[in-house]
Amino acid sequence: MKIPLVIMMNWVCFVMSLMSLWPDPAPADVVVLSETGREWVKVSNVPKELVAAQKLLDAGRPKKAYQQVKSWIKKNEDSEVMDRALFLKAEAQFDRKLYYQSFEVYEEMLDGWGASSLFEAALRQQMEIARRFLAGEKRKVWGFIPASARTEGLEILDRVVERWPGSELAAQALMMQADYYYGRGRFVEAQATYQIVVENYTKSEYYEKALLRNAESTHAQYRGPLYDSGCLTDARLRYEQYRARYPQRAADIGIQQRIVRIRWEEAEKHYEIADFYRRTHQGEASRYYADYIQANWSETEWAKRVRGN
Repeated sequence: MKIPLVIMMNWVCFVMSLMSLWPDPAPADVVVLSETGREWVKVSNVPKELVAAQKLLDAGRPKKAYQQVKSWIKKNEDSEVMDRALFLKAEAQFDRKLYYQSFEVYEEMLDGWGASSLFEAALRQQMEIARRFLAGEKRKVWGFIPASARTEGLEILDRVVERWPGSELAAQALMMQADYYYGRGRFVEAQATYQIVVENYTKSEYYEKALLRNAESTHAQYRGPLYDSGCLTDARLRYEQYRARYPQRAADIGIQQRIVRIRWEEAEKHYEIADFYRRTHQGEASRYYADYIQANWSETEWAKRVRGN
């Protein structure tokens, strides 16, 4: 027997009306950010509004997502999932390219929820903000005025190290700082920062690079024979330390040649001193430095020069 179409349509409407009265899915069907800060997993007791905000973010609508999360936070200040809400708020600001504002929200989360499962993910996002600032990305003041933020980038890396000292992430943050100084010719600051890694992160994957750059940035501080040469001795000792620890790698990149170069520069420095005393008729002092060069750098051209004077 065929059921009349009108009766069937009435039946469908009745079923749909009943479904509209059915309660929302159980909390176990709600998803939230995982510990990595990017994937979503099913858990209980998490508001659906946060999931909706994440969907807006995934759809490329960070401003709308930010407004929704901000509104939810204002109404739920005592929520047990506030760390996740703040993380999502920070992500929305990040995607809006409001990087410093994003950093500040991550800071709020880390200050209030240091035991959050999103702790490491938040620190990694802060490091990404620092990387962008050091690469020249501008900070937006009042949301629209661009301003240099390299100083802020360095300060953000300091905060990462302070929050998780001794970690591999802290070593990475220190290397990012040191590499920035090195790349801009700020060799004193670079050397000091590499030294921190060398002294405190001996098991880090960054240790070898820090050890080498520690020597290189020390050597780079030398400005010539008319200036202090103490950094040459320090650089030579650090190159020798690297060679002792990584002999094959040292041979591959020519560490011995660098040490020879430093010895040449040390001899040149002392030759200039001996020559100064010679030209100013201070024979005893001149002979002292000439003998010192012969005793310590006899293989160099500077030893030959003092013998000819």
